[in-house]
Amino acid sequence: MRSEHNIQIVREWLVGWRPEIELLGAEHLDAAREQGRGAVLWIAHFAFNALAAKMVFAKAGFDVYHVSRPEHGFSKSRFGIRFLNPIRTCVELRHAAGRIVIDRANPAASMNEARRLLRQGKFASITAGAWEGELLVRARIGQSAIEFAGGAPRLARIAGAPLLPVFVVRDDRTGKIRVTVENPIDLDRSQDKAELIQSAAQDFADRHLAYLKASPHQWRDWGKLKAHQGTLIETEAGCLSSAF
Repeated sequence: MRSEHNIQIVREWLVGWRPEIELLGAEHLDAAREQGRGAVLWIAHFAFNALAAKMVFAKAGFDVYHVSRPEHGFSKSRFGIRFLNPIRTCVELRHAAGRIVIDRANPAASMNEARRLLRQGKFASITAGAWEGELLVRARIGQSAIEFAGGAPRLARIAGAPLLPVFVVRDDRTGKIRVTVENPIDLDRSQDKAELIQSAAQDFADRHLAYLKASPHQWRDWGKLKAHQGTLIETEAGCLSSAF
């Protein structure tokens, strides 16, 4: 399915790709926009999320800026980053309002840019994963565990914006892609940063279960599951500490 997603991107680049996409939960986006603070969209790592979500949000009239790594695209090689990845980013920018590229020499700059956009009532999307961020948390999924970077809930906390989980799955019978925006994750701002991020990550992980049961083959992170042993926190200094 990852290869199929790449073919979809190339098709959109060359001749256009017009899948049937349904947006569910748009009322949560509307409510966030009415509050004037935008929202952080925490997008689960399913096979077809990257392009379909951007397409349907743009069609529905929402300005979504995606936070991504410098090597985002088809390849992490120097050749791929220079010549292949711009195909993907160009295609995605046809539908996204913009791209916020993480500067590893100054990671705070990308978060500050995202905060500025949220204060204008825009939306910032972040794909769930453990590939970026100063804080990693381990959340339970069933009897196993998955690590998430804490950037999405941290950004929502700092910006005072709602944190909306997003799940993108394709119906294998009809080919229709459903982009579901769920109700906001509760962010108890009376908690300290680490507690809030841990709680948000566990809520987000819990919401995966229904989608994993319905479409297990579309989730891209099965290989990243670990034996559940507790929380894993990476401090700002880069050291790891575990609570068992």
